[in-house]
Amino acid sequence: MAPPQLEVTGNVKGIHSLRTCEAPAGAGPVLPWMRVPLTSESGKGVPVRKVLGLDVRLASGLQNAFGFQELFPVQAAVWQHSAGGLSSAHDLCVSAPTGSGKTLAYALPVVNALAEQLTGPVGLLRALVVVPTRDLAAQVYDVFRPLCDAVKVRLALVAARTSEAAEAAELTGRPARGSATGGGLTSTAAAAGACRGADVVVATPGRLMAHLSGTPGFSLEHLRFLVVDETDRLLRQRYQDWLPRILARIQPTANLHLYHQHLFEQQGGVRPRRSAPGGPSCDHFAASWPVGAPGSVLPFAQPRVMKIVVSATLTRDPAKLQRLALNNPRFVATTTAAGGAAAAAGSGGISGRYSLPRSLSEYRLLCSAARKPLVLMALLREWAGQSTIIFTSSLDMTHKLFLMLRAVPDMPDAVVEYSSAVPVRERNAGLERFRSGGAKVLVASDAMARGMDVDCVQNVINYDVPIYAKTYVHRAGRTARAGKTGRVITLLRDEDMRYFKAMLRKADNNYLREYKLQPERVEALRPALAGALQQLEELLAAEQARDVDTQQQQEQRAKRPKTTDKDELTTAANRVQ
Repeated sequence: MAPPQLEVTGNVKGIHSLRTCEAPAGAGPVLPWMRVPLTSESGKGVPVRKVLGLDVRLASGLQNAFGFQELFPVQAAVWQHSAGGLSSAHDLCVSAPTGSGKTLAYALPVVNALAEQLTGPVGLLRALVVVPTRDLAAQVYDVFRPLCDAVKVRLALVAARTSEAAEAAELTGRPARGSATGGGLTSTAAAAGACRGADVVVATPGRLMAHLSGTPGFSLEHLRFLVVDETDRLLRQRYQDWLPRILARIQPTANLHLYHQHLFEQQGGVRPRRSAPGGPSCDHFAASWPVGAPGSVLPFAQPRVMKIVVSATLTRDPAKLQRLALNNPRFVATTTAAGGAAAAAGSGGISGRYSLPRSLSEYRLLCSAARKPLVLMALLREWAGQSTIIFTSSLDMTHKLFLMLRAVPDMPDAVVEYSSAVPVRERNAGLERFRSGGAKVLVASDAMARGMDVDCVQNVINYDVPIYAKTYVHRAGRTARAGKTGRVITLLRDEDMRYFKAMLRKADNNYLREYKLQPERVEALRPALAGALQQLEELLAAEQARDVDTQQQQEQRAKRPKTTDKDELTTAANRVQ
């Protein structure tokens, strides 16, 4: 069976062209395969009807669930270089601007491959997606869900959003105690009414490690795809040594003999014998893998777990990338239509370390630290009715800024807070309110900066200057997504300018225009700011007093003598007498 590929016709070549380019000299130590990126021009994309090898059910799902009539360039590139998920010849490293559709870029070929070749026992883990945060895991799960439902593939979310027992029930298909449905199985599983585990799992590292060590029946023995989203963050943090523990479980050497027996059988030999008790079972995914002509083994026929690593700010550090144990990797990146040929010729298609969408407008606004709250209020009044995310450098500043804006009289738009310090239920409710348009202003820490997809964000304000270029890229990426326009403005002090300019040299879209505000409009807001700051002090004092009371109550409870069950029974008996 020939691997799926893109059908490139005359009217598509100008929209999506793939080529290889040399990386710029002097860019630091780079692995050889990253010096020859497979680049694709940004543009309108490739029509879904021209994507050969795409399961018809997934084609309908793309149109019905996402409203997609075409694949974005990065999605088309990943599809082509993975042969629609059917080729394991290369692991893929994908780097593209935020909002370019990277989640669907790997979700589509993974689900397509499972729909094509899931001929063995169902309910065995075939694809694992690892992401760093619970909120991002839920978002990735929502992208996979309509695709998996379309082809009857079981999906599970393992991100501490439910109890560990309920997650274990979804992973293994065994009902949780006290639940007839196994703790919230997906609609596909409920309809099937059978005891089967998950085929695809989206997980955070902590919960994944907990289930690998503590959930009977959950293993990586049949894994075929490992996706690492937000790779640079996952490699920077240990998360219970999740990566070496996973890699140790997916090495194919223990199953190679099964694969060779299968090849022998396909060429007229005898059926492979069952392995010894305790050894690898003969229903390993290699047993149903496509094979080549007699006497040959095609590259995509190897029984190997394919890895796809994804990030808008993909690291180029050889030491970090080699920890992933990539097999014959390919680097998939995007260029921009504007000046794409010149940029490719001069700098390997990537004029900086990181990419930003060309539909993004970038600004800077110089002001002193004392005037930043005043300038912020002026911006929000000028942009009244537009959805705006404000980024700060700390949880404390996020909370203070939220309280201050909420205390401003006649604030044109409702304000919500998003940070790890906000309880999960309250944080999710605030984010949903912002997404639905019930609130137009969201004050956030960098917990919001990575991966979170909110439609139609028009403005991003860097209230505090980001320390790293990749932080700037992820913050700015909350707007100008999927080809839409957007703007990002950074409030800068004079002493920030030199460092900020040096930092932006790592991004390819680093021309910042000066944003102008009318001074008289800014100064007119001083009385409102003074009142808001006074209320802020009162609110912070009240919160501090409440925290002190809570701490004292906890200390008093800790000092109380502990009573045993026997003591409680004795006391109850005395009361009855």
